[in-house]
Amino acid sequence: MIGRVVGKYKILDQIAEGGMGLVYRAEHVVLGSPAAVKVLLPQFTRDTVVVDRFFQEAKAASAIRHAGIVDVFDYGRLPSGQAFIAMELLRGEDLAGFATRHGRLPPSLAAQIAMQMLSALDAAHMAGVIHRDLKPDNIYLVRDAGAPGAIRVKILDFGIAKLIGDPHGDPHGARHSARPKTKGGAILGTPTYMAPEQCRGGAVLDARADLYAVGCILFELLTGRPPFVGDGDGEIMAMHIYEPPPRLSNLVRDLPVELDALLAKLLTKAPEDRIPSAAYALATLERAGLEPLIGEIPLSGAQSAIDAVSLGVPPPEPTRWLPYALLGGAVIIAAVIAVVIGVT
Repeated sequence: MIGRVVGKYKILDQIAEGGMGLVYRAEHVVLGSPAAVKVLLPQFTRDTVVVDRFFQEAKAASAIRHAGIVDVFDYGRLPSGQAFIAMELLRGEDLAGFATRHGRLPPSLAAQIAMQMLSALDAAHMAGVIHRDLKPDNIYLVRDAGAPGAIRVKILDFGIAKLIGDPHGDPHGARHSARPKTKGGAILGTPTYMAPEQCRGGAVLDARADLYAVGCILFELLTGRPPFVGDGDGEIMAMHIYEPPPRLSNLVRDLPVELDALLAKLLTKAPEDRIPSAAYALATLERAGLEPLIGEIPLSGAQSAIDAVSLGVPPPEPTRWLPYALLGGAVIIAAVIAVVIGVT
């Protein structure tokens, strides 16, 4: 593949490999702009269900225009028949790896990540896209000097997203495509972060299923554990359906009451009793009175990747920049002191 042109992009080198496909770094043949190209392995390209889900990712992501949603530039098939997607090349790390390295996050940082997720989801839901598989593995953090803490949240992997309204014009498509099951009856999603109605199967899902997943992720960022922990997927799904979630205030002290109340509403069992929209949840977080982020949050950015986890690629190793940043700060302080002494 190296040196070949895929769509409008020339393949430069391979940056990730997983069980279902490969990810390459590429550049536009005319503009020279960077991109990542995901290519399905030949054996999966012959599976129409897998290919449909692969292209669904491209269609869903391109329906949204938001800084928190990864940009998709092109998709199609190679002359060999293999399916590909060309998309934004990201440098950073997934939220799962970030949380593992940092442990329980400070409330201001956890809330900022959640607020960026909610802002992106509000744009997705307004565009008629429901993600249906939000989890830390599908949330990517990249460096952005203009964002709080200099980190930008990017939502990835819309492979099982639901597009409201059938793109092929089937008037019944919206209802049928919303059912979170494969043709073989397997539940789609990740049990740790699935809403009760999604765990039951057969239900018509809406945007409130994504909001429940945000609640699970925010709970985990604040406490260091998801709301429900069990011995297997079946037990965890049963907990989502039947067990009341632990109260955040019983696990973490000195949190704003607004944050505790928001988590309780996000994790409500019945969708009709849940927070009604991503915009509503975002506004609630903004009113929670949390301290603003100051300074740059350290990110592991040694490896360039795009949705690598969904292809079975391990997270990148952390970079060791903090001592150098502290050294730089010390040099600046020393220079300021010298100037002050010189003036006086």
